Amino acid sequence: MSTTQNTPDTWENRIEQSAKILGITPQRLEEILRSKGYEITKEDNGIEMLSDETVTPFGDFRKLFCEDNEIALPKLRLAMKYLRGTTSPSATSTSTLETIDPDIMELQRRYGVNVKLKLDDLGAEELIPLYKPNKNNKITEVLRKKYGSKNIVAFKPDTNEIATEETINYLADLEQGYNEEETIEVDGELVKLYPIGTIPNQMVDEDPLYVGFPLKRERSTLNRINWQGIPIETRQFFRVLVSRKEIDPENRYDNNQLIKNKIEELKNIFPEAYMEFKEMKKNGDLPKLQMSLTEAAAKKNNPFGINRSY
Repeated sequence: MSTTQNTPDTWENRIEQSAKILGITPQRLEEILRSKGYEITKEDNGIEMLSDETVTPFGDFRKLFCEDNEIALPKLRLAMKYLRGTTSPSATSTSTLETIDPDIMELQRRYGVNVKLKLDDLGAEELIPLYKPNKNNKITEVLRKKYGSKNIVAFKPDTNEIATEETINYLADLEQGYNEEETIEVDGELVKLYPIGTIPNQMVDEDPLYVGFPLKRERSTLNRINWQGIPIETRQFFRVLVSRKEIDPENRYDNNQLIKNKIEELKNIFPEAYMEFKEMKKNGDLPKLQMSLTEAAAKKNNPFGINRSY
């Protein structure tokens, strides 16, 4: 991967460009690389060591620069592009980010990096800060390719915000041979790990006619009724009708006609149910009609879980 356009890939150029990103002098960078246990120098095949990720995995550099020498992790991520150089095994990749993700563009703007990024050149330390679990973009695709369905992403406690540094550190530990975990510590608390594309506690609308089943793009996954534009109280009233067995959830034609009515019209059709609806509303007992995607996935994997005992 070319560090700058028309710049020869030499030890001196790698050190100079990397040092600028790290905010230290080239001499200090070479001193760090010579540290005991690493001993990477120009004379002892240093450029080959820097190039080969199997010889010098990112986890080793993270310990050397961040833990031992207090270099900021984002700076190291950017500097890795220069340290690896054009002789990196991944430099021959032809798969590129033709449409640059806005997050990558922001990193380029912030750190002054002027390179054409290639998908195969991006490691976890570079991809995870750009990863948005609610986006199905090229960043997500390459992470899925790398990690499949493994539980690797940590979120900050009780939020949908990715714990970026902890996730990167966990992946670096995996690279060094540590066992996979179900949980890791974030901000002093144990949190679960999730696969790429999953958001913890993500809530979706529940089908008013079928308990425990989600709507997908506002449409029932069981009878295809479209609930788009139907107010929440009308949906809740239909749940009451189902629980009272006043309607058949599988009578698609009748239900399609009924949901076109406003709540004021429905109360005249089902007066007893409306009395119960008002009492439940007064006591705060109306169904929320929200469920987590985890619950939805469990239902999908259990086709016999449909509640038909109305």
